Amino acid sequence: MTNLFIDNAFNLEVAAKRVITIKAHEDTLSLRELKNDKYLVIGSATNMIMNELYEGTIIKVSMNNIDQSSDGITSVGAGLSWDKLIGYCLENKLFGIENLTLIPGLVGAAPVQNIGAYGVEVSSVIESVTCYNFATQQIEILTKTECNFSYRQSIFQAKQYLILSVQFRFNKLFDPHLSYPSLAQYLEQENINSDAISPRQLSSCIQAIRESKLPSPNVTPNVGSIFKNPIVESGSIALDFLEGHRWDTSEGQIKLSAARLLETVMPSINIPPSLGFYEKHSLVLINRGEAVFGEIIKLLKDIQDEVRSLYGIDLEIEPEILGS
Repeated sequence: MTNLFIDNAFNLEVAAKRVITIKAHEDTLSLRELKNDKYLVIGSATNMIMNELYEGTIIKVSMNNIDQSSDGITSVGAGLSWDKLIGYCLENKLFGIENLTLIPGLVGAAPVQNIGAYGVEVSSVIESVTCYNFATQQIEILTKTECNFSYRQSIFQAKQYLILSVQFRFNKLFDPHLSYPSLAQYLEQENINSDAISPRQLSSCIQAIRESKLPSPNVTPNVGSIFKNPIVESGSIALDFLEGHRWDTSEGQIKLSAARLLETVMPSINIPPSLGFYEKHSLVLINRGEAVFGEIIKLLKDIQDEVRSLYGIDLEIEPEILGS
């Protein structure tokens, strides 16, 4: 018998053999029963497209507490929405994550990819992470150094750990990061004085920028950019190929706009009525209603095949695809 599980950003109906919800640390004892069984840790699945049936156990953490200690540490349950943490910090004058406003997902997902936006990474304010180690079957606290944070990377991508809570050391003084190009441009366009900007004002600016480009999964089901920008060797493409939509990298390679590549092949691609691409961002695939896993995978493969056929370039899917 399966348990119905619907909580995912693309709004697909997904069933699993079993669902375990961690509401407190002692609930991790039930994870010892997994042994060698197949399992998946999931939050709000904002970067995942899931098949209709997961042949294993889905694990969710629902702890959403916020606790402040006398030594300036704020401990936050992994099940709290990131948006609510942003609001809490603004209300309680805890600074450092204003630039991460409107990033979808839960607090527990933030360290996994070391989320970042507009010049700020979450690792800059993380003190430690409390997690369950599937290998040792123990609850452990990893220091910031032990988390091995780097650009969009951390130790948690090895999937050995279940994040239970994150301990933050937020800044007590507001020191805004305003140098990111698109943010600086927005402030200039809106005639906002950078020297006098408030935390709430900065958060509102970030929200406005993000909403102008990307739809909220809560309103329009999506998992963000569907393809990664491909990186190719300089000599593998013509000098004028995708002019204006290509960038040199520090490694001497060229990054190409996946959005532009997709736009060039779109007229020849058959898109089912249940799916579409966001009108403000051609890389964002959206569920128009009643989309199913099979048609999503076929559409993505058709696009990949067409781009490969025309340009000899492989497009890599950005979200994790769970299923076949």
